[in-house]
Amino acid sequence: IFPRMSEASGWIGFTNKLPDMTSEVYLLNPDGKKIKKIFEGFVLEGFSPNGKFLLYTTCDRDSSLYSYSLDSKRSTKLSDNLKVTAADWSPLGDWISVSALVEDGTNDLYLISTMAQGIVRLTQTDGINESFPQFTKDGKFLAFTSDRYGSNEIEFLDLENMRFQRPLIGGMYSALSPDSHWVVFESGNNLGISRVDGLYKREVVAGRTPFWIK
Repeated sequence: IFPRMSEASGWIGFTNKLPDMTSEVYLLNPDGKKIKKIFEGFVLEGFSPNGKFLLYTTCDRDSSLYSYSLDSKRSTKLSDNLKVTAADWSPLGDWISVSALVEDGTNDLYLISTMAQGIVRLTQTDGINESFPQFTKDGKFLAFTSDRYGSNEIEFLDLENMRFQRPLIGGMYSALSPDSHWVVFESGNNLGISRVDGLYKREVVAGRTPFWIK
């Protein structure tokens, strides 16, 4: 589930859920001929823009976020007591967007600086889940899943003026196209696709947790 690809290195990563619900993280090399397990008990969240680091969360009560250097094989904790449920690295690498569990059991959105600028809380919406954020290509917006209106939809947050945009796209686990003009998402047992303004929506194939590659 939740496949991710590094455009810089070509590596593909994914999380494998076992029957006992434990998790394994695997990396697949660009030509698909080599696969290796790198973690047990963690969930892969994504890669850094330069492909040298990956993000993962722990499958425990803390649900901590770490970065892992593929060169040095060392991990660094990033979440500072946030219970992270999903994360995405910004295109410039200076911020990481996360969704995290809060006191009422729902998810809010945060930004974590990779340049020692701290943690910024983006949303504080009681009783509303805002989760699985992803930066647009220009880093100016976040696409995320929200149940603000009763069912899961894809919304966008303008990071400059902190305004929400609702293009009426029903679904979850969104993944933006490389040019950020289209979004693919999970809807029931199928995958759907839409332009980011909500036009030209259609179901394309059965599947789960999509990710877009060039």
